[in-house]
Amino acid sequence: MDERAVRELIKAHFAASTVGAPGGGPDDDITAASEIYAEDAVLEWPQARERLRGRANIIAFRSTYPTRMEFELHRITGRDDLWVNEYTIRYDDRPVLAVGIMEFRADKVVRERIYFGEPWEPPAWRAQWVEPMEPESA
Repeated sequence: MDERAVRELIKAHFAASTVGAPGGGPDDDITAASEIYAEDAVLEWPQARERLRGRANIIAFRSTYPTRMEFELHRITGRDDLWVNEYTIRYDDRPVLAVGIMEFRADKVVRERIYFGEPWEPPAWRAQWVEPMEPESA
């Protein structure tokens, strides 16, 4: 796959990934968001020490997620079969920064690892060396 095609797949995945309250809502398209995954895909959250196996389980998990999630994609970078996505997930308006690493086989994700980080206020002592930073656009 060429880089443009992979970027479009990733953007479509995030565009369809908003998850509403239990039972779903009009803006939910979990099945479309999950089309990026191979049937035998593995989705991992190392910080929670959890793993989901198979697209069917990914869809079932996301279909019953208990809170609203919105995704804001900031950056996509990668080549060949390895792609990294930087984004913000808002859980009921609470932002959490995330980095997802996607491994592709042909045009499907076979493994994704997602790392999360809470935003924090930087300490004042280093202000003379740093500048405020806004997330990049995808």
